[in-house]
Amino acid sequence: MASSNLIKSSTHVHPNRLRPSAVLCALQPARALSTRHYQLREVPTCCARRVRCNGFFGGFFGRGGATATKQAQKPSLEDDLGPDVEELLLVETQQAGGSKAQIIYRNGGPVVAADLERLCVKVGWPARPVAKVEAALRNSFLVASLVMRVTLPSQSAAKGSGDAEEVVVSEQLIGLARATSDHAFNATIWDVLVDPEFQGQGLGKALVEQMVRSLLRRDITNITLFADSKVLDFYRQMGFEADPEGIKGMFWYPKF
Repeated sequence: MASSNLIKSSTHVHPNRLRPSAVLCALQPARALSTRHYQLREVPTCCARRVRCNGFFGGFFGRGGATATKQAQKPSLEDDLGPDVEELLLVETQQAGGSKAQIIYRNGGPVVAADLERLCVKVGWPARPVAKVEAALRNSFLVASLVMRVTLPSQSAAKGSGDAEEVVVSEQLIGLARATSDHAFNATIWDVLVDPEFQGQGLGKALVEQMVRSLLRRDITNITLFADSKVLDFYRQMGFEADPEGIKGMFWYPKF
């Protein structure tokens, strides 16, 4: 895999037991979001599937060491919300035999709790009861996922007849973030994680940025999360501030 200096997002604080060392991070509008933003390149939208295709992960799947390039003056997330889409194509590579491997950002859509738990264990989080994970997903305001999709050309496309159609061979959950909210003012982001096999490519950054955009499009502007001290810089580069204006997170734990 290509090297990257981005901090891996799987070190996000595990929600079952927030450690006292966790830091409350809040997203500050305009002032903080005006820097360190990677602009997604605009390309045509596929209206039938509501998919927008963006390519900015050169060097994915271990090809070379290319990474997204920062430009001088970036618009803030508030200035570049984009349309509300169900899927966003982040990466696509042509494979042998005509198949394609795609990394898809999915806004909403079903997530199997058992698949999420397998991913959590893979990044080193302790196992949680699947029934509780199902409830957490069901009661979340927004669930965003990263999916590895493999497709093959259909038989009709292979014969050269009609439009090029693709058949989905497999999909694998490789990343997730979810948000709880009061549906009006506030939202808190939880469970930010990326499969270790796909880390270091900027996918965690894309996942969080797209979730923030989705929340801003719903006019929710007070966005918070809890982060381990090891990943503060990862969130700072997207506009989050630790303990803004001296505000501290307060925790209550059962005594048993």
